[in-house]
Amino acid sequence: MEGVLRERAQDLVKTILKAAGYEVECADEPFDLSGVSDDDGIVVLISDNPDVIDRFDTRKFRLKREDGVQECRKVLVTFTGARAPNCTVWGEEEIARYAGEAAVAGIFGRRIALDSGPVAQPAGAVPRPGVGKGIAILHLPVQISEKNASIISGKRGSVRCRFVPYWCYHCTSTGSQTVVNHRVSFEADRWGGLNAINGTTMDMKVSEAVDTGMPENCEVLTPKIRKEDAEAQVVAAMVENLTQRVRIKREEGDTIYYQEETLKPDRKNITAELTLIYVPVWEIEARDKIVEVNAYTGEILTMPMDEGVEVF
Repeated sequence: MEGVLRERAQDLVKTILKAAGYEVECADEPFDLSGVSDDDGIVVLISDNPDVIDRFDTRKFRLKREDGVQECRKVLVTFTGARAPNCTVWGEEEIARYAGEAAVAGIFGRRIALDSGPVAQPAGAVPRPGVGKGIAILHLPVQISEKNASIISGKRGSVRCRFVPYWCYHCTSTGSQTVVNHRVSFEADRWGGLNAINGTTMDMKVSEAVDTGMPENCEVLTPKIRKEDAEAQVVAAMVENLTQRVRIKREEGDTIYYQEETLKPDRKNITAELTLIYVPVWEIEARDKIVEVNAYTGEILTMPMDEGVEVF
């Protein structure tokens, strides 16, 4: 759905939302419209593109209010009959009905009521009830209890455990380079973890992971960064970290010259081995904010582990 058709649909949906009591604003990706009422928040995507619809359906949006954080309703406007289990779907029939109700409501100065839809599931999450009773994946063990995580966060609220995918990498570099009488070594051996959802990093080694069953009623998030892309990021970071600038002194007669050279390791001398490991995270949802605590290290996370959770 592009061009004039999409613009017309957006204008009509905006009219419908205003008739339902929402303050409406146009938005950029990943949705087209957002609306806020006294007790509700709503986001709207207008699209027939299956990939765009799928991303919207699996994401979670939250509205930050003075009295806390509230999950938003999601509405998908599409004319292809596409399915979106976590959204309220409006097609031609729904648009026609709401548009008519909005027109009549405008005459009499009253509001219309929109049908409620399903509650969106956490972005990329695969609920695993009873996962501690036999299902096992390679993950870092839970070393911080739910109670201690709440104490660390300094907040009170609902708590849930989520397992976030990381690409645990072992990156090695060999070789050296010599310019005049300066020799720079590129020997390095490093371990770490790259978040397979938002690209952040943390210290970890494969030897720290276990493959025992996880706690019950936890959530396992799906990787969004492919292994090949993660490897490219890891290698690029290694190259940047090992790159050095050297100043070389030359004397010619009574004149002294200084020359600067940038020396980089050869990509062929760098290897990276990646293993998917899940990191446990406690998410504490308080009235005023959401705090995430790494259940392995006890660290408070400054960037949301799951980029699909958006607060606006």
